[in-house]
Amino acid sequence: SALKNARDTLPRPSTTYREVGPSEEELRAAEKAKQQQQQQQQHKSSSRSSKRPSTSSSSHNRHHHHTSSSSTPPPPAPAPNPTTTTTTQSNNNKSDLMNKKRLLASRSPVTALQQIREHPSGKLLGERNNSFLPGAPFSFALMGSLQENDAAILRIPDGVCLKINAASVDRKSMENFLLQKGSIGVSLKVSSEENPALLPIWTFDKEKSKSYTVSDLGVEVCGPRTVRLLAFMEMGFRSGASVDLFVFGSVGLDRNKF
Repeated sequence: SALKNARDTLPRPSTTYREVGPSEEELRAAEKAKQQQQQQQQHKSSSRSSKRPSTSSSSHNRHHHHTSSSSTPPPPAPAPNPTTTTTTQSNNNKSDLMNKKRLLASRSPVTALQQIREHPSGKLLGERNNSFLPGAPFSFALMGSLQENDAAILRIPDGVCLKINAASVDRKSMENFLLQKGSIGVSLKVSSEENPALLPIWTFDKEKSKSYTVSDLGVEVCGPRTVRLLAFMEMGFRSGASVDLFVFGSVGLDRNKF
């Protein structure tokens, strides 16, 4: 009972609990870690924010570029050079004009006309008239005469050329002619507008000529020209029969013009 009284009278021990907090160093470390974490979060947020406008701007630029590219009309075709156009038209006009001249020349014949008249009355006894288009062979029978006025007149149009290569006389007719007293032969004479004098280019002489033909005359005349041809009878007397002198060649277009 004494023990019981002692327990009742003695004060009972009491237990006090005190909450122990973190130390100052731990608080500083935690604060520092928190600040670092906040800084990292802010850095990430700013990085994301900076990237988003860039991406949006880049996308906007691409869209704007695409829109601008698609909406921009194609560049206009270059205008033709007026000088080139004028030159081409001029060349075409020249070509057309040349073709027209060529066509006209191809339809323009060389004409040969010889009128034989009685002398001294001037009465027309007969005429020989032929025409030759370009591309045709040329042949004409000149009636021999003692008068230069009986020369044949050959008219050559523009763009046309006449070539006279050969001449001949009929052997039998020439032999009969040479039986006449004073007969010598016949001469082929030619004149032009530049020189109207009738000049011989070939003579058949009964004593000097070995052939009744000649094939290397080489006469070429291009129009527009008028020439005269005469078969002049070489005779000692101003009377008697005559013979024909034949000339041969070709008619063609003037190569210097076409």
